[in-house]
Amino acid sequence: MSKKKSEYIDELKKLECDNMNFSDILDIDIPQKIKTGDFICPTGFEDNYKEIFTHYDEDFNEANITNDDTTYPTGPSYEDKEKGLQLSIGCTGFFSYQKDFDEQKYYNESEYIKTFSYSEAMESLEKYKLAGGNEEMSPADAVKLAKDFSDDFTNFCNYPNDLSVSRISLYECSDGYFYMANYTQSVSDVNILEYAGYDSIDENMIVSCAFAYICGNEVNNFVTNSYFEEYKIDGELTSTSDPVSAAKCLSDTLATNMKLNVKRIAIEYCMIKKGNIEKCS
Repeated sequence: MSKKKSEYIDELKKLECDNMNFSDILDIDIPQKIKTGDFICPTGFEDNYKEIFTHYDEDFNEANITNDDTTYPTGPSYEDKEKGLQLSIGCTGFFSYQKDFDEQKYYNESEYIKTFSYSEAMESLEKYKLAGGNEEMSPADAVKLAKDFSDDFTNFCNYPNDLSVSRISLYECSDGYFYMANYTQSVSDVNILEYAGYDSIDENMIVSCAFAYICGNEVNNFVTNSYFEEYKIDGELTSTSDPVSAAKCLSDTLATNMKLNVKRIAIEYCMIKKGNIEKCS
């Protein structure tokens, strides 16, 4: 950016747009370097399943392993019924952790309450009594739990992409509240698009997904779908529209009867499929 971030934010807040306004907590996220070219979702993450499963269950028992060759990404699953623990791992970086987690209750029988952006969560003074626990928890506490869990995962598993909490959503179920944390994944220090409305997702678009459910005052469910690494890099992006020009373009494109409250403007990678490329040795 040719100007300071604060200068762009001041200019944006002065824009007069019929269909959008700019929040008091507006942030701009433009990476210092943006590489251009191809990235790959490699295979082989499941090779160290024993070490990874043992990390989450010190009583790991090989007899509790199952394999389903009809599912993709391929990889083993593990269940310790006495502990209520279920783990799955996939070749492309997929990983799923569940402990004492009632999928029916939390996925299907809950009611959405509200969503906090990362900055809103860290500033919120609200607290809620979580289902399965006796203590109240603030959005900021939920962010910390989610971040600590993902940091432990990425560090222990040598997961090549960073995960950072982007927002926290609050839900209510039959016996209290719970939080769902969404993560932004980054590769080469640039965030990957992690959310888009289902109606707007192109079939060739790969949307990065990672989330955690927090109930019972701990992370009870954690999932990440894949990871990426550099494959054939052409170089670095040398120029792009500035945030103010991009906002004007968006406003001109949107319907005039819309009213959006813009909290963040960012440049992120959008992964588009180019075929089934195999990783070179």
